[in-house]
Amino acid sequence: MKMGKNLWTGDEWYLTSWRSPDDPSPGGYRRVLEYATRLLEVVLWQRDAKAYRTGPWNGRWFNGVPEASTYAHDFPLYVTASKSEITYGYTARPGAPLTRVEVTDAGVVRRLVWDASSLAWKTFFQGPRDVCDAYGKCGAFGLCDASAAASAFCGCLHGFSPVSPPAWYMRETSGGCRRNVPLNCSGNGTATDDFVLVRGVKLPDTQNASVDTSISTEECRARCSANCSCLAYASAEIREGGGGGGSGCIIWTGDVVDLRYVDRGQDLYLRLAESELATPKSSKFAIVTVLAPVASVIGIILVLLFVIICWRRKHKISHKRLNDCIPQSSAMTVPSVDLHTLKQATLNFSETHVIGQGGFGIVYKGQLPDGRTIAVKRLRQSALTRKGKCDFAREVEVMARLRHGNLVRLLAYCDEGEERILVYVYMPNKSLDLYIFGEPSLRATLSWRQRLDIIHGIAQGVAYMHEGSGESVVHRDLKLQNVLLDDNWRAKVADFGTAKLFVAEQADSSLTIVNSPGYASPESLRAEMTLKCDVYSFGVVLLEILSGQRNGETQKAPFTCMGIVGAGQENGSS
Repeated sequence: MKMGKNLWTGDEWYLTSWRSPDDPSPGGYRRVLEYATRLLEVVLWQRDAKAYRTGPWNGRWFNGVPEASTYAHDFPLYVTASKSEITYGYTARPGAPLTRVEVTDAGVVRRLVWDASSLAWKTFFQGPRDVCDAYGKCGAFGLCDASAAASAFCGCLHGFSPVSPPAWYMRETSGGCRRNVPLNCSGNGTATDDFVLVRGVKLPDTQNASVDTSISTEECRARCSANCSCLAYASAEIREGGGGGGSGCIIWTGDVVDLRYVDRGQDLYLRLAESELATPKSSKFAIVTVLAPVASVIGIILVLLFVIICWRRKHKISHKRLNDCIPQSSAMTVPSVDLHTLKQATLNFSETHVIGQGGFGIVYKGQLPDGRTIAVKRLRQSALTRKGKCDFAREVEVMARLRHGNLVRLLAYCDEGEERILVYVYMPNKSLDLYIFGEPSLRATLSWRQRLDIIHGIAQGVAYMHEGSGESVVHRDLKLQNVLLDDNWRAKVADFGTAKLFVAEQADSSLTIVNSPGYASPESLRAEMTLKCDVYSFGVVLLEILSGQRNGETQKAPFTCMGIVGAGQENGSS
């Protein structure tokens, strides 16, 4: 199958929906390959209006459909851009099932595969997938988050506010957002504007964009800075594994429209006025330039501050607020939620709402006022170190930047008083250990195909943490209990980053071990936490899934493992 246009003959290839399920005449939806700006993307049109777009081609997949990269083992994607044609399509590898793509009369694009066992077509992928896939859901300079916890799906980008707050309150967000402070750019080199980073998104509509694949991202920034019409820029092609960085240059000179968060999304750099980005100046610079009366007032204020600080120390108020732990120039990219809302959602952390617990804390099932179900992890204060409380902000920021289909999505956080709480997407099928070590009825739930898919998903999630995210995050406690399953039985690695909050000061290296018994590698037993420790733990998880047996709960020595790992070593050497 291919879509696009023959540039010599003018022939076009596209998909059209039926008028109705019983009427094969052309309907109201068309799926076409757009290429007017030399940025290829697939668009679903409803009559003369855009209904859904995939995002631009980034060299490996369409930016807004990162799951397409997983099709490659059966259906490799390809793009052809030559003097004769511009086309996009896929081929089928030998042994792959039959597949077809259709546009329904309701405007849903579906890829179907033939299931030989049931002799029926099964849905492999469909789009639009959720509310954020609706074109322009949040309007200009709006950002859509399909799993937002404490707010509506739409929010304005940093430096922007709703054009009509009353309309946004009623969740009519298509009017979009407007800039709070005008840009200061005259084109004579005196511009003071700068850029703010928006991570992990489907890139905006490219109708008002231009592309140059011959320059670097750094050159792209310079070109955008010198052009007063440039409102945002991004890389045109991504690095291996997806994520933020890449090469080439896309520049937007009009409104930023149809922006949403996606797994393995790209980085977008948005132009803002200096005042929207500037950090507060140190008070010592202000004191030099003020008059004597003002200096006296400042002196009194400083004395009062000194008294307050002494009083706080006297009463041993040791906890730090979240914003005290991060630099003032940092901006959290994950929303906060107040403690009162979480208490209401969990009936004041009722025991009847507990769905899991471990060494790090207790997990509750909660329900927000709008009906959405969430998982609320209340970290144990008795185990949380003083340094961990301050590091909470940094860990939350790192976890928020990790966006992958096989990682549990962090939705929000809460930091009030001594409370440290994380809010995640709720996983209805709970943790993998229930289906490997649980009751016989549960152990028979997963087929071998599902187990292999789960293993592959865990590997993808861990590989993204190690290499694809740009953070090189070590999980430190990878085990079956920390692998959750969504409603489609897709593996989601959980608790990445959380373990670090509970590690005591590095002065006592014996306390840096976090891995649960049976999963700790020889390196971790020597207090050497590296990426290899996660690889070892993944090997244990792999053996447990395939064998259905739990690895030994104890380890005799730093270089000797009990249980199925030891058995595997013996079998391998015999």
